[in-house]
Amino acid sequence: MSLAERVSELDWYHTLELPDGVVTPGHFDTRPAVAHVPLPADLGGLRCLDVGTWDGFWAFEMERRGAASVTAIDLDDAERWDWPLRVRLASTRYGQDFLAAFRRGSAGFDLAHEALASGVERLDLSVYDLDPGQVGTFDVVFLGSLLLHLRDPIAALQAIRSVCHGTLVCSEAVELWPSLLRPRTPSARLAGYDRPWWWQPNVAAFHRMLASAGFAITRRSRPYFIPLGAPHPLPPWRHALRSVFTAEGREGLVIRLAGVPHVAAAAVPFAS
Repeated sequence: MSLAERVSELDWYHTLELPDGVVTPGHFDTRPAVAHVPLPADLGGLRCLDVGTWDGFWAFEMERRGAASVTAIDLDDAERWDWPLRVRLASTRYGQDFLAAFRRGSAGFDLAHEALASGVERLDLSVYDLDPGQVGTFDVVFLGSLLLHLRDPIAALQAIRSVCHGTLVCSEAVELWPSLLRPRTPSARLAGYDRPWWWQPNVAAFHRMLASAGFAITRRSRPYFIPLGAPHPLPPWRHALRSVFTAEGREGLVIRLAGVPHVAAAAVPFAS
C-alpha cells in the first residue's frame, strides 16, 4: 500500500507535508503559523519538548530545526482527554462521533514518524503529569493550541514550568473581538458546555495566564490565523450571509474564512 493510500485511511488533525508530495488532510493547517511563532530557527544542541503533539507537526518542525532530541507527549486514548463532560457524552460532531474518529491512539503520528524517518520520542503522558523526575528538563518547550481544551490551564502551565529550564514557546487560540475591545483587560469566556474547550481568553488574559503560572514573557506575536484544513469546506454563501446576524455566527464565519485567531509568546520561568 502506498503512503498516500495509508494517509487516506486516517483522520488527521495536522496538515503535514510528507515525502513523495503527500500532504495529510488535517482539520487544521498549521503551516502558516510557523512564520509567526517565536521558535528559534536553530535548535542545534537543545533538548526540546512538544506538549499535546497530536500528529506531531511541531515536534517534527523542531527536529527539522536541528534539535539534539525531541520528546512529544499526548494522550493516546481520547477517553482521557480533559474535555467538558457534556461534550464527551453528547452525540454531536464534537462529542462521541468526533472522539470515535480519533480513538486510534498515535496512528497518525506513527505513520508520519515512519515516513519522515524521524527520531522524535513520543510518550503517552498528560501535561498535568509532567515531572522532571520522570522526563527530565528541557531547553525549549512548545505548547500549541492546548490551553483552551484544559479545565485548569494554569496547573498545566505550572507543570510545564517544572520541566522547562529554558524557554516556553506557546501558540494559543484567543477570542478576537474581546482582544480588540479590551486590549489591556484580561478576560476569558467559559465555554465547557457544548464545544470541546473550556476557556477562550483574549490576548491580555493569555499573557496573564503565562505570568500567573510563573513565566516572564520575552517575546509576543501579533494575532494571526490558523486556517481550517481540507475537512472544513466553506459554507454556501446563503448560509454565510445568515450567520452575520448573530455573534456566534460572525465568529464562526471569521473562522471559516480566515482561520482560528491565535497569538504566540516566548517566555522563561521566573527566577526562584
